[in-house]
Amino acid sequence: MAGACRVISLAGSGRAEQLAREEVRNTCSEFLGARLPDALLVVTELVANAVSHTAGVRGLMLHHDRNATSLTVFDRGGTTNWPRAAEADPLAESGRGLHLVTALADSWHARPALEGKAVTAVFRTGTTEAESD
Repeated sequence: MAGACRVISLAGSGRAEQLAREEVRNTCSEFLGARLPDALLVVTELVANAVSHTAGVRGLMLHHDRNATSLTVFDRGGTTNWPRAAEADPLAESGRGLHLVTALADSWHARPALEGKAVTAVFRTGTTEAESD
């Protein structure tokens, strides 16, 4: 998938999180290497957030180039309620997803997309110019 993009639909699936993990594992493991477990947890959290906090998940886009692999989850959540890592109740069973995304991915961001949002997590996988000198 070097320099390529793969998009799959997750809409209407009761197994969206599982399908997303399988797709990341099958498509990106070669590029992510030791970061694969982090990427699997991150994509699970992004899909779970789309399912829990919006009108549903639309799909997953995986993109890899020589420097990074990005995982983008598209939701049906409108464009007024943006994801943010909120303070979680220490006794709550949920509310830490975006904190995990922030800790594990090199970066993440959200943008408007087709009746909802696209939330992207980026994992640097290549060498930077400084490292290659």
